[in-house]
Amino acid sequence: MLSRMIKKEEGFTLIELMIVIAIIGILAAIAVPQFMTYRMRAYNAGAKAVIHNLKADQANLNSELGVYGHTEVAAARLNVAVAAAGVADSGTVPALRAAATNATAGARLAGTNNAATRSLAIGVAIGDQMVASAIDLNNAADQSVFNVFARHRKGDTAYGIDGDIENALYSVSNPAWPNAAGIQATTVAPTLPPADDINNKAGGGLPTAAWTLVP
Repeated sequence: MLSRMIKKEEGFTLIELMIVIAIIGILAAIAVPQFMTYRMRAYNAGAKAVIHNLKADQANLNSELGVYGHTEVAAARLNVAVAAAGVADSGTVPALRAAATNATAGARLAGTNNAATRSLAIGVAIGDQMVASAIDLNNAADQSVFNVFARHRKGDTAYGIDGDIENALYSVSNPAWPNAAGIQATTVAPTLPPADDINNKAGGGLPTAAWTLVP
């Protein structure tokens, strides 16, 4: 009877423990890459939302001023440290983070109506860790076109919209971009219509280097 009770109190054998550990390792090897993929998709989806919002902000600025605006890479209101919370995130190209107000430095679109010598800037709200760029024609005679770009700092894909082409979204990806500052992708300056500014232009992607239309 005593020997039977001792048998019942025995634990797992070494082989059983090794089998359990092996199973856990296999499950982890499957689950972790899937999780990383889903997280990257979420980062990139956030950048898509930002760029559509920025396009709408351009329309709002145009309705008030009659021209489109740009982000100000050299302006003191935007050229501030990335590490500071709730302020602009400046990289190698104009970049946006938190919205600017009269009291707070941050992201904004600025434009000048040359005919009326009137300037206007509107605060643009985008999420933390997002970077974005808006480029107008920057010509004294014409600011009637724009291109906008956006990327999540942890994302591997940048997105672009040509203001001349309705409902067309372009993207370019590079696995080296996550956690890097700025847009990283090669941005394209706007030109007067009917030119297609972004599609198939060099974007710095890998392995596909050019900007490509998102289906």
